[in-house]
Order: sequence, then C-alpha cells, then structure tokens
Amino acid sequence: MRHALIRLSPLMLLLAVALAFLGATPHPLDDHFHYQRFITILAQGRIDLSIPGFHGSDFLSVPVHFLTNSAISQIYAQIIFAIFVLPAAFLAARTVYEDEERAVLFMLSVAMMPFVLFAGLRGWTGASFAFLSFASIASAKRYGWLSGVLLALAITTKPFAIAFVPLLLWIRRDVTHSTKRGVPVVVAIALAVAYVLLQYMQVGHIIVGAHAELNQSNVIQGFGRIVLNVAHAAQILFSVHNYYFPDPSLTGAGNMMHTTPIFVFLALFALLIPARDANVSFPRLPLLYGTIMAFGLNALLDHMDHYYMESGLYLLIFAAVPMMIRYPIWIPVAFGTLHFQWLYFFLEFRDLYALHPIIFVIPITVDLLLASLWLRPIIVSLVKVTHDLP
Repeated sequence: MRHALIRLSPLMLLLAVALAFLGATPHPLDDHFHYQRFITILAQGRIDLSIPGFHGSDFLSVPVHFLTNSAISQIYAQIIFAIFVLPAAFLAARTVYEDEERAVLFMLSVAMMPFVLFAGLRGWTGASFAFLSFASIASAKRYGWLSGVLLALAITTKPFAIAFVPLLLWIRRDVTHSTKRGVPVVVAIALAVAYVLLQYMQVGHIIVGAHAELNQSNVIQGFGRIVLNVAHAAQILFSVHNYYFPDPSLTGAGNMMHTTPIFVFLALFALLIPARDANVSFPRLPLLYGTIMAFGLNALLDHMDHYYMESGLYLLIFAAVPMMIRYPIWIPVAFGTLHFQWLYFFLEFRDLYALHPIIFVIPITVDLLLASLWLRPIIVSLVKVTHDLP
C-alpha cells in the first residue's frame, strides 16, 4: 500500500495543481508583455533577441501560441509548466537519491512553494525555470544530450541554472567514457553561448533579463553593494521575510521567503558536517558548490531577490530531505512552517488573481500524503524524544 501511494503521489499532485489553477485568473503584468511579443514573433518564424527578457522557455511556449492564438499564450504555457513541475521534481530527486521515498519528500517540499507555482499568472517564468531545471537533472543519467538542451533552456530562462552543473556532473560520474561524461554541460554551455552571440549580433550588447537598461558592462555591482547583498542573503535565508532594502515600500506579503528556514538549517547541517550514516547519504560537495554558485551569482546583482534565489533553495532542499528521513520529527516542524507560505500568498494575490479557496487543494493533498506515508515514523520519533527527556 505504501509503495503504491509513493508511486501515485506525483499524479495526485499533478491533478491537485491542475485543479488549483481553476481557482485563479491570469493577470498579465510587466515582463509578460516582453515574453509574449517574443513568442508572437517567433511563431512567425523570426527570432528577435532585441526584445528584453531571457527567452529560453519562450521557445517551448510557441506550440501553445499556435493552439490558442491568444494574447496571453505565454501565461497559458507557464500554467502548463506549473502543472508538470512536481512530477519533474519527483523524477529529478529520484535520479539524485536513487530512492523513491526521498523523491516524494522532495516533491512535497517543492509543492509547498506557491510563489513558484503561481508566478506565471502574471507572466513570470518561475514555473518554467523549475520544470526545465528538474527535467534536466532527471534526464542527466541516461539522456545526456536531452539534459544539456533542457539545461540550456533553463539557463536562458534564468542564468542561475548554471548552479546545477556540479550536480549534473556528479550524476554522470559513472559514465565510462570521460569525453561523454560532460555532454550535458558542454551542450548547455554551447547553446547558451550561441544565444548570447546571436543577441550580441542583433543588438550590439547583452540584455540582462527584462531590464533593457542593464547590459554586460553595468550588471555587476560594486564591491560595497556585493558585500551588502551577501549580508542580506544571510538574513533572508534564516528568516521568513525579505526586507527589500533598495525600496522598503515594496516589502510586503509577496516578499515572503519561498521556502522555510528549517530547510536551510537542516541543509547547512548536512552540507557542513559530513555524515557517515547511510540514511543521510547524498551528493554533499556538488550540492555545496552549486549552492555557493547560485547565491554568489545573485550577490553580484542589484539585490537579493527570492525569485532569483530559487536554484539555491532547490539545492538546499536536496540536502535537507535526507536529514528529515533520518530524523522524522523535523517533517511536521518543516511542513508546518511551510503552510504560512500559502497564507501570505493568498493575502498578497487574492484580489490580483481572483483566488478561490480551491487553491488550498495543494497543501491539503500534501498533508494527506505526509500523514499517510510518515505519520508512524513521526510518532515513533516523538515518543523517543520525550522518552529521552530528563
């Protein structure tokens, strides 16, 4: 029964996310219009990289535009990406852990990130970035070329996906021919460089995301700002809120951290203190190097942004999951705090997206799966802790 439920859980969450989107209404804003224009022109057979924005996932959105011929086809594509994010997360984690129980717990952790799943309703590309990143990790072991293409699309959606390179190389460690081992990375870098060169040929400089005023010469901040960003990152990761110091008026419910600090504590414990217990085994150094790369790249920019920190957060969750399996008492603590994400998301976007309470079918499904799969070990862990108290 337990094994069957583990196998069915990705489908259950896929259906829950699809149902949740019936309780939300798209509201195109800011970046969407750049992405939509790019998709519309691409559907006509022309690549126009003079349009601001990183357009990696837009290449995969063209079929949706052909089918819908809609002015918000880019948002529809992001909804489709969001529906498939959680099965992709399960497959990625199964590839990393080679264990389905850990893979389910990782997927449930990502499911409790509403700011990622629903960002596409306004046209942001958090869902497509997550899907492409997880799909690249999931396919890395057997399908090197496919993994490289998916990683290239992720990098050209948000360059922070480069932080997954150490993990991909670790996954490919058993490939016998050394020249084939780095296929995903070589393919990804080659395609990303081709993207940049084409943009340089069309525009004369590199456009940094949707910010037309930023290019390769002014995107990296001065030393003082970078130091402040590093300090700010430490505050963000151990808090539940991001004080938006460039403009404090923008600090609100939408600046909630996209996961729980409990994961950060567990991950740092796992990453910095090597475990000899087989129950907490995982690719420690690749995750540590990737995390440093992810947050380090963000620190070079104007400010630390939760939407830019996602790749680092995913890597921290990869490290935190084995610790929760080893110490099940942390499961209710971590997921209990994750429920606040949904409260703050609902408060922030209730009116903008015309949210219906049906969106809470996602955390309800997560809670049911957690109770079904881990209630007994949690109770045993609690009993042990109380028994050991003086």
